[in-house]
Amino acid sequence: MKKLIVVANDLEDSGKSTFALSFQHLLNNQGVKHQFITTDEGDVDDDFSGDYWDFDEQLEISQLIRAIDRNDVVILDLNSGDARIWAEFFEENEIDTVLAEIDASMTLVVPCHDSERCHNELIELAEIFSDSADYVIPHFSSITAQTKKLPWKDSYAAKVTDYLGALHFEMPELSQDLETALESHDLTLSQALTQLDQLPRFVEVAAMQWLEQVGKAINGTGEYVLPKNTSLHRTMAI
Repeated sequence: MKKLIVVANDLEDSGKSTFALSFQHLLNNQGVKHQFITTDEGDVDDDFSGDYWDFDEQLEISQLIRAIDRNDVVILDLNSGDARIWAEFFEENEIDTVLAEIDASMTLVVPCHDSERCHNELIELAEIFSDSADYVIPHFSSITAQTKKLPWKDSYAAKVTDYLGALHFEMPELSQDLETALESHDLTLSQALTQLDQLPRFVEVAAMQWLEQVGKAINGTGEYVLPKNTSLHRTMAI
C-alpha cells in the first residue's frame, strides 16, 4: 500500500517544513521512491528538490493520482492556510475512496507545540478529516516566550487524537552548536535542510547529527508513514 503524507497546520511556524524536509532526508537515505510537493512558492529556489503545486489554481485529481502511481510515498507539504483548501478538495473528489481504489492511504501529519492556538488547530483538522486518515503528531518543544503554554496531558486535543488512534512523538530539540551555527549564517533550519551539501562543514555536521536524532524519533511510525512493502518499513516496524 502506497502512502500519501499530508503535512498540515494552518498555524505558521508550527514545524511543517522542518518535519517534511527531515522525512524526505530519511527517505532519500533509505532509497524509498518518493515525490516531495510544496504549496509554498517561497520554498522554490535553486536548491529545492521537489515540485510546486499552486493551490490558487485548480488542482486536478489526475495530478494527484499520477504522483501516487509513480511513487511509493508522496509528501504534500501544505503552506499555512492551505489545509482548508486541501480539505475541500479531499471532500469534493472523495479522495478517501480514490486512494482505496489505487491501494494507497493518507496519513495526516500535524506538527504541534504546546500552545493553545496549535492545540485548537489540531482539533479542527481532526474534526475535518475524522477517520479518513491516519494521524501522526510530531511535538515541537520550542515556542516563543510570549506564547502561553498549554500542557498536552489531559488536554482536549490529546483526547481527540487519542480517540482517532494518532501516533505521537517528540521532535528533538536543536543542539546549542546547531542553533549557533544557523544564527551565524543567518539561516533557518528549513533553509539549511534544503542545502546540506552546500553548508560550511561545521554547520553540515551539526545539522546531520540533528537529522540522525530525528530519524530515531520517527522510528516506530513505519506503519503510518511508509508502504508496507518497503525494507525501511520492516526495519522501523514495532
